[in-house]
Amino acid sequence: MFEKFKIEIHKQKIVSLIDGPFFQTEKDFIEIIDDRVVINVAESTDEDHLVEGLLNLAQRRFENSDIILGNLHVSLGVNASPDFGYFDLANRYWRASLCIYFFGISGYFWESGAGYPEPWLFNTRHAIELFLKGFLLYSFWLKEVQNKPFPPETRRRLQNLKEYFREPHELWGLYSKYEKILKKEIVPKWNLDLGEPPKLEKMLLSKKGKTILKEISKADEKSFRFRYPSLKKDGCDELQELDWKWDKSRISSKTGLPSTSGVFFNSIKVINAFFRLEQELKKIESYLDGIWDYISDIQDEYKALMEEWGDK
Repeated sequence: MFEKFKIEIHKQKIVSLIDGPFFQTEKDFIEIIDDRVVINVAESTDEDHLVEGLLNLAQRRFENSDIILGNLHVSLGVNASPDFGYFDLANRYWRASLCIYFFGISGYFWESGAGYPEPWLFNTRHAIELFLKGFLLYSFWLKEVQNKPFPPETRRRLQNLKEYFREPHELWGLYSKYEKILKKEIVPKWNLDLGEPPKLEKMLLSKKGKTILKEISKADEKSFRFRYPSLKKDGCDELQELDWKWDKSRISSKTGLPSTSGVFFNSIKVINAFFRLEQELKKIESYLDGIWDYISDIQDEYKALMEEWGDK
């Protein structure tokens, strides 16, 4: 569903700063009025800057002021697959992280870009974590089809999902477990009823990709650094304070990520490293999905034969 709209920003006067900026209105944040999208925001607030930036970007995309909006109606959920939907969500988090990044460096945030790194880095790291969990679930599925090549259907339920991951947020641990399963239990024991075994190198990260992943994993071992304002230390939460120090000894060589908060770092180097890793992860995702398509075709042929000849 794609419709053309004119977007209008209605700025409301702030009436009080005692409890924070707000405006007196009964109107919704976003309203659809005839062929107009009306966005009601208070002047000089975080949302004000973001909405203006969004409108500027949208208008540059089209020759006139009419904006094509195709996502007024959305749906939640993922597709059934051996990765159990983790790849779909990983790609969504990655795209969301890019939106945050580009808005941040464009100065559309209230802090003119100073406050965007944490949510951007968290979303990116979380996307990587979801890709790795999808890889692990694929490896378990590949183990299953070796013993039972023709299961009745694609699974939509998993019991004890935590048992599959064990250390659910440790990136290098998740990848290492996946690689170990491929090398010891999948490729050398491949069931030839399913055709030729998959190529191991197509399912693994390159040497550079592994180095990048190790540095990201070391920078945020438990997925807390970019998610919360504090970290636990000696049984107490310690604030991650903002500062602009330069300390080369705390900067990772490949990713450019700082090992602690308050250290100045080059976001261009960091996002380039993340982008390189994401591209490798997507290639592995594509190859694994290709294996699933191939095996699914074999399973469909088998099912059709059983339906035709099973009772004869």
